[in-house]
Amino acid sequence: MVRRPSLKQFAIAISFGAFFYFILGNFIVPSRSRITKPRDLLSIHNRASWKKADKAHGSEQLVARHTDAESFEALVDGPMRPESAEASRERMRSPDPALQRMNMSSAGEHSQRTAYHSGVADGSLISDVSDMEQLASLINRSGLCPDIADNPQLRGPLGLATLLIENLKEAEIQRRYPFLKVGGHWKPEKCKARYKVAIIIPYRDRQSHLVRLIDFLVPILVRQFLDFRFIVTEQFGNDLFNKGRIMNAAFRLAEKLGVDCVIFHDVDMFPQDDRVPYGCPSGARHIGAFVDNLGYQLWYEEIVGGALAMNMEDYRTVNGYSNLYWAWGGEDDDMGSRILANNYTIERPDPAFCRYSMLKHVKRKRTSTQTVYRLLDTAKTRWQTDGLNVKLWNVTKVIIKPLYYHMYVDVGTPPDKWKNGQK
Repeated sequence: MVRRPSLKQFAIAISFGAFFYFILGNFIVPSRSRITKPRDLLSIHNRASWKKADKAHGSEQLVARHTDAESFEALVDGPMRPESAEASRERMRSPDPALQRMNMSSAGEHSQRTAYHSGVADGSLISDVSDMEQLASLINRSGLCPDIADNPQLRGPLGLATLLIENLKEAEIQRRYPFLKVGGHWKPEKCKARYKVAIIIPYRDRQSHLVRLIDFLVPILVRQFLDFRFIVTEQFGNDLFNKGRIMNAAFRLAEKLGVDCVIFHDVDMFPQDDRVPYGCPSGARHIGAFVDNLGYQLWYEEIVGGALAMNMEDYRTVNGYSNLYWAWGGEDDDMGSRILANNYTIERPDPAFCRYSMLKHVKRKRTSTQTVYRLLDTAKTRWQTDGLNVKLWNVTKVIIKPLYYHMYVDVGTPPDKWKNGQK
């Protein structure tokens, strides 16, 4: 006859079962199945920050609230703040005329800006970057920072309304991103960056665009875990612009900085999505292919203007930019022909997210149109003797500023046919 277990024996069996369940659960179940997701860890931190900001300022922020699933990028990607275009002196702040047409008063703009800064205090920015890097180390145990395809920090489409605000001061950007080192240099500390990048910006008389561009790009480059710095290359004097020569001069400086690749970035080009890849390509990557004022269309095969990424060796192989184009256009299409002549493919990322907005500006005067066309006709055969290997420029000085390397380049005197606008 089988004896039934007593109530006491049943309780003892239940107790032993529960004990072994917890022991096995803690020591045998893989730890990764118990860890809170990295994004959720940072979301808790962000949620508390947003609650404080909401209590103090309600819904007056310039940037729309983000969901709890979004992390560090919600804190670093904020509105532009107006300042004087003159670096030598302080001026009173004033809103851009475009904002005045939108019936935004100066006082209203100030209150919105104040509301934003309560959510992005300068003191908290450094710790937020540290939190983001810690998440990267959790994601990738190899020590490398996550690649762009596996990066949970990227949020996608970016707000561009703040680009209407002009006169941003460099000093404000320094306060906003205190983790930047001289030359606008930053690299992650808790994981190893996959790419060392130099952003080369050809520049002339567009201080407002330059400061806005750096302010806009920094949080994107940080979220992509890049080891980056900025090189602003400016033509010395007031003669006709030679973009090719000042780009070649900047490349030589980038070589000395030991980077893996360069990105030639027009000062008026702003990405609409933080998934635009600013890392290094295996060949030539035309990230600025799809632009709003061109209808997001690719008009011809050789086009590589706006924003072009190339690794160092491939740039040397195609012999850099041509030195022969003055004033309006031609040098970018010439570069596209050089790339194709060397049997490289021009990579263009998915236009679903790789799109740019171009700020309005006064375009360079178009001169000697027929001369430009004749040069383009010979681009695929001329590239070996015209470019990086023929030094037709002189770097007059390089100033290492807090936000960028500022180089001044003497490009010489243009031929008379360019000055006179000959056909």
